[in-house]
Amino acid sequence: MEKISRKEQLLKELQDLEDLNTEGIEEEKDEPLQAVKGAVEEPVKDTKKAVKEKKPRTAKQIEAFEKARQTREKNALARKQMRDEEAIAIRKEVEDKLVKKAIAVKKKQIKQQAVLDEISDDDTPLEEVEKIATRSVAKARLKREITKDFPAPPPPAEEPVRPKYYFL
Repeated sequence: MEKISRKEQLLKELQDLEDLNTEGIEEEKDEPLQAVKGAVEEPVKDTKKAVKEKKPRTAKQIEAFEKARQTREKNALARKQMRDEEAIAIRKEVEDKLVKKAIAVKKKQIKQQAVLDEISDDDTPLEEVEKIATRSVAKARLKREITKDFPAPPPPAEEPVRPKYYFL
């Protein structure tokens, strides 16, 4: 209730002040208005913003702007062509790698098929089959060992341990 009554009281004071201000202005136009206790006059703000007209550009400025626009378009086209060329080159590299990998896989399949064909003959003795199988396994192991023989990286340098102090 107190808030509502306070609000009503403030509205009533505002109405009274408006009545006093309008009566004083109508009755005595030449005399200055007397400030009423508690009334604060705020300056009236103009809600319309003044639109400042732009200064027209000169012919040289217009020519320079057109030249800059043409240069920008030319540079944009050059960048686009570079991107396209790079994309084509990357696609070609990927395609070449893919073809090389496919050839390597096919060669491997052919070799395995040849080994299987060699083994599948009924008249080949068991010892020769074992030799052929161990030969292909030994070659694969040798290739893996060669690729795995990289020098070990040096151990990281240890930082000296700094003492920790706790001050209270």
